[in-house]
Amino acid sequence: MSRLNKFMIVVTYAIAATTLSLGLIVLNKLAPEQAWLAGILAFLAAGQMHATFSRAGERKRVTKSFADLNSFITGLSRDLERSEKEIETLTEKFEVETKALNAEIVSEMRVIESFVRKLAEEKRSVSKPLAVTSRADGIVSMSPAGEEATTPRLVAQMDDNELLETIKHALEENRVDLYLQPIVTLPQRKVRYYEALTRLRGSAGEVIMPGDYMRVAEPAGMMPIIDNLLLFRCVQVVRKLNERDADTGVFCNISANSLLDSDFFPQFIEYMQQNQHLADQLIFEFSQATIDGCGAIELASLNALAKLGFRFSMDRVTDINLDYRRLHNMNIRYVKIAAHVLVGQADKGTTDIRPEDIKELMARYGMNLIVDMIEKERSVVDVLDFNVDFGQGYLFGTPRPVRDNVLADVA
Repeated sequence: MSRLNKFMIVVTYAIAATTLSLGLIVLNKLAPEQAWLAGILAFLAAGQMHATFSRAGERKRVTKSFADLNSFITGLSRDLERSEKEIETLTEKFEVETKALNAEIVSEMRVIESFVRKLAEEKRSVSKPLAVTSRADGIVSMSPAGEEATTPRLVAQMDDNELLETIKHALEENRVDLYLQPIVTLPQRKVRYYEALTRLRGSAGEVIMPGDYMRVAEPAGMMPIIDNLLLFRCVQVVRKLNERDADTGVFCNISANSLLDSDFFPQFIEYMQQNQHLADQLIFEFSQATIDGCGAIELASLNALAKLGFRFSMDRVTDINLDYRRLHNMNIRYVKIAAHVLVGQADKGTTDIRPEDIKELMARYGMNLIVDMIEKERSVVDVLDFNVDFGQGYLFGTPRPVRDNVLADVA
């Protein structure tokens, strides 16, 4: 309370006491001396009452202030406890993620070690050492020692031995490129998945397509090496996609040789265990020939992957009369059929069911139909008669090499 307010209260009480005294004198109730004494007593009584009420109000304000302070301290204490718990949770999460990352790195290093060892074994198996010569244009040419180094030849001009040597050098020098081709929804044509494809490059920059290198690499036991590289690149792409769009998946092709390789596959499984969180986005793809020819070892390998949550796709289908129950039990969740195969067999009437019911039958077994090799608008019209949800082919996008600038635009 300000000094002015206190002064006004004192003046008010004094006026009231004086009025009381004068009233008692005028009304002849008391003698003047007694009347003034009564006024003084009234003034003192009013002051005492005011002081009592003021102290009571002050006590209430002090009590409320203490209560507010206590409430503030209690709330602050709770906030500190919550902060401590959040810090503990973040610390535990960081430790778990660090351990997982370390385990992932160790797993990757083991696979890389196996990859390097495999390359070294393949290199030692060459009957003649390689001589290295440099051409005027800066391209390095490699040929067996004792033979004259020649200008790199086109893939179509190479025999199997020359092609195998070119493939080995491409792997040794990491001339392995990953390409992505979009798989789109129909009829919207929105990108839903990508298929990862491997291309090798010769010493002169010539591109070696899968159809060329697989023919000689599979008999030579080199497909697990190529699959290793493809797998690493696919995981990198999926991680990148996962930062922007967790709904976009990648199809990664694996050869039958890799399922049988006793060196490659156990480390492959260990590596995928460390990347199990990508199971919803990474789909492993096998040809119909591989699926139809699966023996006990291949089935065990597929089952090991399926237990980690990974799903499979079957492509290069030559006959659309499929055993859907068997495919479902093998964890096949996608079936790719070329547009000309689907439409052609349907037109010839060689299917066991009506063509327009194929998609519904697959859905009954938890599978999605993807029609690939769509290159013309007419093909889109034809396949839409089958109520197809997904399409793939040059019409929707050619395979594009994955480099830093492409990765930025992948999603």
